[in-house]
Formats: sequence, C-alpha cells, structure tokens
Amino acid sequence: MNDYIGEKRKRSQNLLIVEGNHEKNKLFWLLFACFPEIDIHMDDIWIYGTNIYLLYDDIEKEYGDGWAESGDDIDLPFVISKKRYPDNLRYKIDFTNIIIVFDYERHDANFSEEKILKMQKYFTDAADMGKLYINYPMIESYQHLQTLPDAGYGERKILVSLQPGKEYKALVRAETMIAKYIEYPHKIEDLLKERYGITDVEKRNKCCNMILDISEENKLNDKIQNILCQMIKDVSLETAKYQIKDMIMQLGYAHNGQTYWECMRKIFSQIICHNIRKANRIQNDQYLIEEDRYKQCFEALDLTKILEMQNETSHNINTGFIWVLNTCVFFVAEYNFALVKE
Repeated sequence: MNDYIGEKRKRSQNLLIVEGNHEKNKLFWLLFACFPEIDIHMDDIWIYGTNIYLLYDDIEKEYGDGWAESGDDIDLPFVISKKRYPDNLRYKIDFTNIIIVFDYERHDANFSEEKILKMQKYFTDAADMGKLYINYPMIESYQHLQTLPDAGYGERKILVSLQPGKEYKALVRAETMIAKYIEYPHKIEDLLKERYGITDVEKRNKCCNMILDISEENKLNDKIQNILCQMIKDVSLETAKYQIKDMIMQLGYAHNGQTYWECMRKIFSQIICHNIRKANRIQNDQYLIEEDRYKQCFEALDLTKILEMQNETSHNINTGFIWVLNTCVFFVAEYNFALVKE
C-alpha cells in the first residue's frame, strides 16, 4: 500500500485525505474491503503526514489569513500536492468527492479552538470543497468499545489532563474488544511471512484472502490444508494449519457461518451506529435511538455544533474532558445509509 504518487491523472475520482498510516493501512483498507460498494481505491487515499493545524497553516500560506471569510474557493488537493508532490499538481476539479479525516488532538502544541472550528465550518460538502470528519480525541476512538453492544459508550469521555496520544492509545488497547478483529488479517499475513517464509507478496495476499473467506467451521481443517499445501511443503504445514485454525476459532466468526469480511461488516455497522448515538448524545443529550429513527438522527447531526461542544467541555486543561467520538466512519452512512442498517 503506497502513499499517493500520482502516476496519472483520472477525472471523477473520490479523494480521501487522511492524517497518517493507521487511517489508510488499517481502518480504511478494512472498511473498503468490508464495503466494496464504496468507490474509493486505495491509491486515492493521500496521507498528509501531519495534523490539521499545520494543514490550516498551509492553507493560510496559499490564500492568506482571511481565507475562511474571503469567499475564495479553497483548492485543497492543490494545496497538498503543491507541498508534497510539486511535480504532479492536482486540483479539486479532478475529484467528484473529497473526504478529509483528521484528529482533534487538543494535546498538540499547535492546537487552536479557532483554527479547527474554521476548518469544520468551511469544509462541509464532499462534492465541493471537501467534507471534514474530526475524531475525538483521535482516530483510535473507533476501537473504543468494550463490548458489542456497549451501553457505556454514551458517557465515555477522557480527561484533557490525560494528554491523549500514547496515553489514549494505551487506554484503548486496555479496554477495546474491537482491536483483535482489526489486527487479525495483519497477524495472519505476518505469520505467513515471518514464521513460514512466504515472501512473495502476491501469493501471500492471495493465501490470506482465501483464509479470510472461510466460513464453515466443520470444514476448517480441510480448507486450511488446501490453501496452505501449495505454499508450505514441509513438516511446518501441520503446525501452520492448527495455528491458523486456532486464530479463526478464537474470533468465532466461522462458528456463525460467516467469513471474516461478513463478520467485520456487521461490526463496522455497529461501530457506526454507536457513534451516531454518541454524536446525538453530545448534540441533543439523547443516546438511545429508536430503530426506525437512526437515519433521521444521522441526517440531523451538525458536526460544527459537536465541535463547539467539544471545545467547551475540554477548554479547562485541568478539569475539562473530551467526549470519545469517531466521526470518520460516518462517511459510510453518508455514502449510502442502507449499508449501515441493511
């Protein structure tokens, strides 16, 4: 999975601008695999490489300090490609939709309530300048569910004094039940490469995908054997077979007659619904939503109001708090809400 290098220009692409490697290579790679209906290719994900406050400064350098009020059309693909890939400039006219994903990061030295609020107010339309999704306190919030369903998620928050970063990531690792599912494909790939010496990337990816497509628990031995026998020839085959079988059994999706992708699609749907409820809790002080009102509540969410409330509750560095919320998963519901509640 390579960073954007812009080998050729295509019109009518959907562009996804993210902050770092985790967003691209773990979260969105998996989301696109679970929701193949979404028309965004991995090569159409640009890693900006730093935070939203430095992106703000880059926009200001290009358009002046009054850019948000000037009425000028901000060309975000141009700003980013000019900085990172000056020999291959891109423009917003090249793209049908532009999705922007960044972290709140109140702990960052460049944090500014004013700057992030201007960004959220300006970037509100994916089909125009772009739509900004902010994760609170950071991208790992999509994993911050302790159970499924998680009744406690409605009130989950972190103190500003926690200084999220490594500390928040450690907290999520200690509390999440999602991470083991997210890490699973990467663990299989690492196992095949490091332990069993399958170094050919194409063959290894094919092998991984075949393993992830297994859905019948009573046929695990035979199916894993058939997949691995062409890759692993020696006595290691039996060890590899039972090791992978154990990994599948621990997650339990084959017991329910599901492939890994089917299992993860349902988990992501639950993650999205939890965050719709949480956003509604922050904006309207109501976490529980009737089944037939999810779409209505989602369409009434105002990401600017939510940011304003997050700024207010986290303003005091000693006593403030940040509501745990992931909004970047909303782009699935924005693309087609039926994917969430199918």
